[in-house]
Amino acid sequence: MQLYWLTVMNSILLLIAHQENCNLLVQILEKHYHILLGENEQIWEQDFDLCLLDGIMFTKYYPSIQIKTKASEPIFLPFLLITPRQYAGRLTIQVLQSIDEVIFSPIEKPELFLRIEALLRVRGMSLRLKNQLNEEHLLKQELEEKNKQLLILATLDGLTKIPNRRCFDETLNQEWLRLCREQKSLHLILCDIDCFKNYNDTFGHIAGDQCLIKVAQTLYEVVRRPADLVARYGGEEFAIILPNTSAQGAIYIAERIQEAMQKLAIPHSASLVSSYVTLSMGIAGGIPCCEESPLSLIDISDQALYQAKMEGKNRFILKPLNSLPSSTD
Repeated sequence: MQLYWLTVMNSILLLIAHQENCNLLVQILEKHYHILLGENEQIWEQDFDLCLLDGIMFTKYYPSIQIKTKASEPIFLPFLLITPRQYAGRLTIQVLQSIDEVIFSPIEKPELFLRIEALLRVRGMSLRLKNQLNEEHLLKQELEEKNKQLLILATLDGLTKIPNRRCFDETLNQEWLRLCREQKSLHLILCDIDCFKNYNDTFGHIAGDQCLIKVAQTLYEVVRRPADLVARYGGEEFAIILPNTSAQGAIYIAERIQEAMQKLAIPHSASLVSSYVTLSMGIAGGIPCCEESPLSLIDISDQALYQAKMEGKNRFILKPLNSLPSSTD
């Protein structure tokens, strides 16, 4: 894969526990980036533009990551976490507050490069901004405003330009706590493009990227309330947060999404369920409980999505928030 837009050789620190996986990533990335490796505290003395790490190494170096991030401020230093898709609902608040983006394994090379380049672009903007501030001695108020703009960019998905997983996690946590206090309903819709691997295999990854962009824009146009959030959850999955929304309201949104996808009518000759691109959706919600984690809402939505897939795809399944078995069962 040739990255024509690269103008400098950025440095990437690889912290991957399994040597085979590390070697594979080196082979993929070394033509485009300067790769740094190491397994002791001295690695944090090196200068790098992005850290690509897995869960094992995050746990091992968590204190050092916190120190390195603080030391680099106000310059944005991105951390990109690789984790298996089945662990998506298990990411802790500690992890979500310490990393800037998540990519699920097995990794698709185009998506890996898109995630890396999106984070590096934000870092480049941050570096240029810092130089500008040093040269022009801008006022503190101007610095704060610029940093806010960078934060907005850092919460957008590089491909679809809608909020990314980081923004989704922060918003879900905030809404969960708020609606727990107010005792009002919160619903979540997880959407997955049906037979997307077949789409990529048949039409190519460029067409696959365009499909993701069109689906993201369609979801964004359907969900119009300012308090709602449409985000790219990872890969071909999208998530929709619906605060102050009843089960009937969430079903209404899911039905409107189905209608919009029918009108979008993206041809998909390799689909097993339709001649056009379709979505399966898992819906979960209810009144949040302060003693529970918002991850429980993700777990139930994921179960509903899985059921929709198993029952034939191109449909939605609704589950109440209290449908998870208790720990004493």
